[in-house]
Amino acid sequence: MTPEQLASVRSTASRVEQALDQCASCFYDDLFTRHPSARRLFTDDRIAAGSTLFDELLGLIGATDDLPRFLAQARVLGLDLQRRGIHAADYAFVGDALIAAIAVVVGDGWTVEIQEAWRRMYVLIVEAMLEGAEDGLFSPSDRAAG
Repeated sequence: MTPEQLASVRSTASRVEQALDQCASCFYDDLFTRHPSARRLFTDDRIAAGSTLFDELLGLIGATDDLPRFLAQARVLGLDLQRRGIHAADYAFVGDALIAAIAVVVGDGWTVEIQEAWRRMYVLIVEAMLEGAEDGLFSPSDRAAG
């Protein structure tokens, strides 16, 4: 991810932050329309909270200045999601809905370059989350035996 792409994500993230409810609503509408089975990934409480996913995303974007903090936050989130039954295969269609919702909120300012920047950011976040999820697949006794 280039510094210019990171700057692009940060500047549009501020728009997302200002429209969390709209962004969350667009996200869930798009996700559940395209992937009705995705309802299993979200409890009614998480849907009602709406902005929680975006709060986590914005927190990670805010942590990009500090790589160890960014990685730690993403890994903890990935482990939490893995424990709630979210699998690596789920990240692709969730990412598509997430980026589509962000595009709606950004509106006329959305460009191909901004979309690519967000996709790259999402990939970085997912890679770190998957590392955290992987850590949760093995108990400490499994690691000692291996």
